[in-house]
Amino acid sequence: MEEKNMNDIKSLQGRIKELVDKINSKHKHSCPDLISFMKVVEELGEITEILLRTHIKSRKHDKLSKEKVKEEMGSEIADCIIAVLSLANDFDVDISEFLEKKLKKHEERCTQY
Repeated sequence: MEEKNMNDIKSLQGRIKELVDKINSKHKHSCPDLISFMKVVEELGEITEILLRTHIKSRKHDKLSKEKVKEEMGSEIADCIIAVLSLANDFDVDISEFLEKKLKKHEERCTQY
């Protein structure tokens, strides 16, 4: 991935750290890593709900339109990314570094096919 893009991710991770530090301080969270993990799971659950609603009509909800799916999915994926980057921050992980390593690994695998 281009260096600038990784710097953008690093910057985003820093902004999320500042935000989550304020939230944790305000609410006096004693286990921020556990909360970050639970937020990841919660947001994935919300993505799951949207996916289900794209295929079925339930007692509570009608099937979603394509426009509504895009809007809701975008919002929930953003929440999920925030939660994942917060979890990375809890363990002092520079995610841009690991993304670069993983992308290179996957790109090398693709050339083997």
